[in-house]
Amino acid sequence: MKFLKQRAIHFLVLVALAGMIFLRLTLYGDLNLSVGNGDTGTYIDSGAAPLFSKDMLTRPRLFTTNLLYHLAGVQACELEVVSYPAIQTETHRGIQPCFDRIAFFQNVLAVIGWAALAWTVSKRLNGGYEKLLAAILIPAFGFTPAIADWDSVLGSESLTFSLFALSLALVIEVCFEIAAGKFSAVFSALAVIVLSLWAFTRDANIYTLAVLFGMSAFAFAAAPSLRRNKKMAASLAAIFIVTLVGLQSAMLSRRWEVPLGNVFNDLLLPHPARVEYLQGLGMPNPDSATYPEWFSEKAPRAYARFLLAHPGYTISAFTSELGGFFSENTQPYFYTDETSARLRLNALNDILHPKTHLIFVLDILLMAGLFFAAFRKKSHPYAGWLWLLLWLTLSASLTMGVGFFADSIGVTRHTMFAVETFRLTFWLSLLVLLDQTNREER
Repeated sequence: MKFLKQRAIHFLVLVALAGMIFLRLTLYGDLNLSVGNGDTGTYIDSGAAPLFSKDMLTRPRLFTTNLLYHLAGVQACELEVVSYPAIQTETHRGIQPCFDRIAFFQNVLAVIGWAALAWTVSKRLNGGYEKLLAAILIPAFGFTPAIADWDSVLGSESLTFSLFALSLALVIEVCFEIAAGKFSAVFSALAVIVLSLWAFTRDANIYTLAVLFGMSAFAFAAAPSLRRNKKMAASLAAIFIVTLVGLQSAMLSRRWEVPLGNVFNDLLLPHPARVEYLQGLGMPNPDSATYPEWFSEKAPRAYARFLLAHPGYTISAFTSELGGFFSENTQPYFYTDETSARLRLNALNDILHPKTHLIFVLDILLMAGLFFAAFRKKSHPYAGWLWLLLWLTLSASLTMGVGFFADSIGVTRHTMFAVETFRLTFWLSLLVLLDQTNREER
């Protein structure tokens, strides 16, 4: 009887997941529709680098997007639909020769990534109701406009969301395999590969990978059973190498110069007291001929020292903008027809992607509840979920800080991934706590 019940639950989960995928593939129009933006040209140019060359790692854009635009062969193609929200030239999407392949790939990868995450989370929950809820809630999160609309935009956002969903699914699988005393070399290798591709979509993602390495290395050093696992040690070494390569790629490509230049011009140089502090660190007069050389070599370190030396400014500047980070949950690049289906999608979008930074506080409270439950019950599922959710929370916090302080222009877009990670963490935490509570009652 129990076996039949489990099979019935798995069948319902598959039906629910298939239904969500069907809705995703039919509610957003043609999967080949796309729209460019002000940055799309740089992705096209960076994709011209020779395949798997050093140049592909040091272009203005990162390896994964360079690889996609190289394989799509769009260097000789002309953008026909481009949107510039800053000057109010938003438009509708269109079928663009060459770029339709990128849009189609982004849409398909999104379906695979969020479906894989939903299936993995559902599999790792205990209760049938919770499994079914996960199979509906997680795809709904990834298939609502806050994330799904980006699959039509020719940039890095779609790959960032989709590859992260797929990466998270693989990390969950590896984490629970380890908790059960197993270690799948196949899942581990896949996790490292997908994490690497995801890390090389945005520079800030490298910091998330660094947090993953740090937390994994701590667990590896603290648990004798893990220290004997040579395959896990190899995986950790691979993540460490990818992190170093990512940081080196960011420095050699000089991608940081333009956004950091915006920070200096907008937030530091207009204020005499801040200029005085930076000059104490060796900064020459901004109008002098030696300033560009100093900026290229020493500006990042000087800026970091400024933020550390002025914690009041750093904290107040961040917290005062926290509400603004969460104030949006739709893309600004293209219009959509206000059909009844779209209106329902928008309503669901506001529920699953709430425009309030209260989510930030709720994540911490839910994490605290899970933390106490894990140590009170000494339950492996609790501990595994706690580790995963802690990684998400720490990573989102770090990338949000990097996104905010690294540029003074487009801050909401730069912190968007962190915001969505906080929102996803909230729903995952609720699923886990609901599952564990009902498990204890059963």
